[in-house]
Amino acid sequence: MYIGMAKEEIDTPALLIDLDLMEKNIETMASYYRSRKGAALRPHQKGHRLPIIAKKQIKAGAVGVSMTSFGLAELYADCGIDDILVTSEVQGRNKIARLCGLSRHSDITVSVDNLATVKQISEVATSLGAKVNVAVEVYLSSLSAGVEPRNVKSFVKELSGFKGIHFKGLWWHELFGIDGPMDERTKNHYANLDVIADLKAEIEDSGIDVEMLSGGHSYTWKITPNYQGLKNVGVQVGSYVFNDWCSYQVESLDAFDCALTVLTRCISRPKPDEAMFDMGTNSCANESGEDYGKVVGPRFKEVEGLTNIRLREEHGFANCKDANVEIRVGEPYEVIPPHADTTAKMHDRYYGIRDGKVEVVWPNYGRGLF
Repeated sequence: MYIGMAKEEIDTPALLIDLDLMEKNIETMASYYRSRKGAALRPHQKGHRLPIIAKKQIKAGAVGVSMTSFGLAELYADCGIDDILVTSEVQGRNKIARLCGLSRHSDITVSVDNLATVKQISEVATSLGAKVNVAVEVYLSSLSAGVEPRNVKSFVKELSGFKGIHFKGLWWHELFGIDGPMDERTKNHYANLDVIADLKAEIEDSGIDVEMLSGGHSYTWKITPNYQGLKNVGVQVGSYVFNDWCSYQVESLDAFDCALTVLTRCISRPKPDEAMFDMGTNSCANESGEDYGKVVGPRFKEVEGLTNIRLREEHGFANCKDANVEIRVGEPYEVIPPHADTTAKMHDRYYGIRDGKVEVVWPNYGRGLF
């Protein structure tokens, strides 16, 4: 029904992917990592949540994928994707049973930082005849989980004694001044990698192999590969696939184009200096938090003269600097979201656009999976 349709004909609001820009972004990131041995690409999937895009990332050179949601990991495994790292602790008896069952059929590794949880996983895995891969999360910053570095070695030695458990390696999450100077980011990131390198050496000196290391963030994508103390660190960069204007401007993703937009229509011009659109926070997420200092909204693509853009649930509003700004009622316009990850979860489908026409429609089966 939609294939071959001009994008302007799609009912609004709608989620669009510029396929050429997305494919360019995937290749740009992959080519950077191909020439460097210090790190490997393990892209995070919380943004697009689409197995078909993950397969494109892997084909381009990614060693595997990472994701926070275990439910999403089940979908990816069902779609034939292996080497999945779940970067969140799995809790609850039913979810642990699902994990153990999936481990019999897929190469999946799950984060742990608590021996009581390891014991629960061990009991269920043993009863099913399964072996569950676990990665110990290292606590390196606030707003994260993990085992404090001074306790990691002893924690690994204890969990290695549980039946049905296979220690795979270490992973970490880190948060620090994403809008700081590059030399400051590099210094902070290298300090954390020094900690990981020391832990890896300590664990291996005790006779336990560390097969996998994974960490980093979107704003460390071009820093981690240049660290000399480790090899093949799986960097969990994810936002580059779609990008958004905040990531482009603040998080060092200016090498990547904004491939995700929301198509909207002007539905009213109540005054010469006002315009109203059929897009609100239910179809395009705002961005907020300490990193940006205030709530920020979308930006119109290829439209000049719109200011004070603000969203309610179902509608968007903008002021026109000049009453002659050509915003016409009924005409479609594209906006670049400030946060692509959360915007993508609001829509049931993606419209893949090439040369101005719909090439493919991808159902958003990954939304709502936890």
